[in-house]
Amino acid sequence: MKHYTAVSACCAALAALSVHAQAHAQGSAAKEVTGPYIGAALGVAFGNREIDDSNGSNDEQVGRGAKIYGGYQLTENFGVQVGYVRLHALNQNSGSGATLVTQTATGHSTYVAGTARLPLGQSFALTGKAGVSFGKVTDASPSTAATNLLLGSKTSLLVGTGAEYVLNQNVSFSVELESYGEISQQVKGNSLTVGTRFTF
Repeated sequence: MKHYTAVSACCAALAALSVHAQAHAQGSAAKEVTGPYIGAALGVAFGNREIDDSNGSNDEQVGRGAKIYGGYQLTENFGVQVGYVRLHALNQNSGSGATLVTQTATGHSTYVAGTARLPLGQSFALTGKAGVSFGKVTDASPSTAATNLLLGSKTSLLVGTGAEYVLNQNVSFSVELESYGEISQQVKGNSLTVGTRFTF
């Protein structure tokens, strides 16, 4: 739950920033960003179980996240995007004392989303996306009945928010916080990444 509180706080902060910055953005033409693009990003991944452990320990730990994506920026404000995300080494402590076990799994999401951006002057913009995540959890360890329950796949809502810096009409940099919803029956997946996008 603590990660979702952080997601909500980030969304609220970005919304407040957009209202404040719009006054300064008026009269400044944003750099051209329309057209097809590809990109890649690296960062951290975190997930949590939908069902709490019976012993009361459900500590989430940060893993590694990587993403590749492509899309088409239809206008300055709206576009479409497809991508693949790998959430590696999603670790979580289950149980306590002598029964404490660290469960590790790898999450995946292939997604399709609509994107939106709010320019804040020439180079900066707030971004958001919403779409469908086709999630999957694989490679769970240790090989126990409880850990194997983490495996599986599920289709869920994808939501994301972030910020973008446009260097020029071909290159931009971004930071994004994304939730891929439930990627299996017992696991939710999220990532915080920094990436680069190339527009053609």
